[in-house]
Amino acid sequence: MNWTKIWINIFGTATLFGLDIGFWISLGAVVLIVILMNLIFWGIRPKEKQHLSV
Repeated sequence: MNWTKIWINIFGTATLFGLDIGFWISLGAVVLIVILMNLIFWGIRPKEKQHLSV
């Protein structure tokens, strides 16, 4: 399957603002990964501090 050809048939172009559509897809994938990582990080509960007895 040629994804570029399919994209061109649907939208009529393979560029957006002068940049190839592959750039925008990869940028979207990175943004999605960053959002997921932040959701996971901020959803983790902190461990309770252990008191050291001397």
